[in-house]
Amino acid sequence: MIEMDSVTVRYYDRKIVSNISVTIDDGKFHVIMGPNGGGKTTLMKALVGLLPYEGKIKIDGIDHKKYIKDHSIGYLAQRGTQFSSFPIPAIEVVEMGRYRFKDSRKMRKNKAYDFLKIIGMEKFANKRIDEMSGGQQQRILMARALATESKILVLDEPLTGMDPQAQSMFYEMIKNIKENFALTVIMSSHDVGFVSEYADNILCINGVLIPHGKAAKVLSSEDIAQLYGLNIGIVEHHHLHSDKDDV
Repeated sequence: MIEMDSVTVRYYDRKIVSNISVTIDDGKFHVIMGPNGGGKTTLMKALVGLLPYEGKIKIDGIDHKKYIKDHSIGYLAQRGTQFSSFPIPAIEVVEMGRYRFKDSRKMRKNKAYDFLKIIGMEKFANKRIDEMSGGQQQRILMARALATESKILVLDEPLTGMDPQAQSMFYEMIKNIKENFALTVIMSSHDVGFVSEYADNILCINGVLIPHGKAAKVLSSEDIAQLYGLNIGIVEHHHLHSDKDDV
């Protein structure tokens, strides 16, 4: 689905990521791991067309710049305070993902409601997003990304601020969405624990691509030390589930 060849991204004259060459397979769940400042967000922004880059990217065999003119890439940016004073209902947020289509107003609203149903948030359709919990907001934004009807879903640290139960449910949602819509999902994360259970592939980035063993889903303590510059102990845990509405 995606081929990167010697991709370098700069802020002004400073290289943030350098010479990234990687192939991202179609229909898989890929996780980009790395420390803060390692370039995960920068690389994702280049991929969705928000930052210029050097090198080459192809998507579905098409040059990246041409692809993003003709196709959407579903994008969930890092969570911030953008909804703390954003008094519009959830369904209108999801409708934003439909603006490249020539839908009638009624069709756009119906489509948005359908995507809210897919993520189990239809009962919140008319609730203001600034009145929702962080977990609820993330799910609404996931629906907006899905509403673009893209083949690719790019999620930038969507689990920030969620407890383990909420994270587990979010991973299950991603898994179901990937399988039901045959999507290629790319997500950045700091979470070493949950990732190995759900990801099909792990890419390690700290300015450059950090190679690791052929068992791409399994990171050794040596891999993690190379990536984060620390000796980190791994704690085995079983994923949790929650029935709370605010997850």
